[in-house]
Amino acid sequence: MTMKGDKDFTFEPVPTDPPIVEAEAVHPATAASKSADPPSDTGILVGCGLVGWVVGGPFLALLTTLGGNFAKSKPGPLGDCTRAIGKIADSAGKKAREEDLLGKLKASIRSLFGRNTQVNPQRCETCERHLQS
Repeated sequence: MTMKGDKDFTFEPVPTDPPIVEAEAVHPATAASKSADPPSDTGILVGCGLVGWVVGGPFLALLTTLGGNFAKSKPGPLGDCTRAIGKIADSAGKKAREEDLLGKLKASIRSLFGRNTQVNPQRCETCERHLQS
């Protein structure tokens, strides 16, 4: 078996020095000043409880909820993490209210269970014959 094809290859050398990228430092005061409003207590409690529930179940959910409530006013990384979780939960709750997700959930459950109980006003002749016999 012989292979036919072009054996004309071109080869370009790659530069040995990597490109230098200069980065600028972001000061923590600049990042914190963008959102000065603190998260709500409900957002902190719900957010920390959800994280605890996902990680370890109901006992850890209760523990992280109480720990989040304690750490929300403390300085340092634990307080920052708690406030960040609260802000995420607040924004998720705000978006859910904007989209009316609770109303949509209720309507879908009603349609799921209410479908067989509602009378359909448009019945065909075959349905009427089956119901009469």
